[in-house]
Amino acid sequence: MGRPPRISHQQILDSARDVFTARGFAATTLADIATTLRVTPAAILRHFPSKQDLFAAAMSARSIEIPPFVAELAHVDGAADPRDVLRDFAEQFVPFISTIIRSAIAVQMHLAARQTTLVVPFDAHAETAPPRRVLAVVGDYFRRAIDARTIRRGDPRAYALLFLGQLQSYVFIHQILAVTPAISLEDYLDALVDLWTGGALAVKSKRSAPRRGGAGAAGRGRGGAVVRAKATRAEAARPGRNARSANSQRRLARRRPRQPRPRG
Repeated sequence: MGRPPRISHQQILDSARDVFTARGFAATTLADIATTLRVTPAAILRHFPSKQDLFAAAMSARSIEIPPFVAELAHVDGAADPRDVLRDFAEQFVPFISTIIRSAIAVQMHLAARQTTLVVPFDAHAETAPPRRVLAVVGDYFRRAIDARTIRRGDPRAYALLFLGQLQSYVFIHQILAVTPAISLEDYLDALVDLWTGGALAVKSKRSAPRRGGAGAAGRGRGGAVVRAKATRAEAARPGRNARSANSQRRLARRRPRQPRPRG
C-alpha cells in the first residue's frame, strides 16, 4: 500500500474555503474536504483539531489580491473606446465579486448569531483594502476618459461608485435575494455599457447643442431677428386678427370729435 499524499497547511485552507463557500458550514463535512484533497479526514485533523477551527482559519485567512483585469485597467488609455473598456471590465468583475459575496455569505450564515455586520475576508478599514483599491483604479480610468472626452465630464470618484454599484446590484438581486433574472447577464451588460457610452451619461453630441436662433439665442443677432420676424408674421396671420383691428379703428373714429363744417 502506497503512502498517502502529503498536503500542506495552505492546501487544506484553500480546499476548505472552496467547499465551505459552495455548501456552507452546516452542509460541509471533513470528509467532503478530504475528498477534494484525496486524503483522509484524519490527515486534516493533524493540522486542525475540528471542523469549526478549520472553518475559522479558512474563511478569515484569505488574502484577496487585486485581480489582473483591475491592474490592467490602470494602464488603459483614456482615449480608448469606453464601450470596449467598460464591457471587458464588467464581464470579469461580475464573476469575481460573485465569488467574494458567496464567501462572505458562508461566513455570515455561520456567525449570524454573533455578528451584526457582513463578515468579509479583509480589513475593510485599511487603506489597502481591495474595495478601496478597485475604486481608486476605476476612478482613475474615468478621470483619464473624461480628460480625453470619451466620457461625459463629471466627478470620476462618483462615476466609479456608480459603475461598480451597478455591477454589484446584478449579483445582489439575483444571488442574495434569489430573484430570477429578468434578463441575462449579457443583455444587462449591453444595456449598462450603452447607458455610459450612448445614453444619459455619455458625452453630449453636437445634436444636443442649442440651435442658432433658438431659445438661447432669441433676441441676439441675426438669429433673434429671424425669430421675431416669424413671430410677427404668425401673429398677423392669426384668425380674427384683421377683424379685431377693423373694429378697433371704428371705435376710435367714433370717439373723435367731429370737425364743424365750414359755412358757405
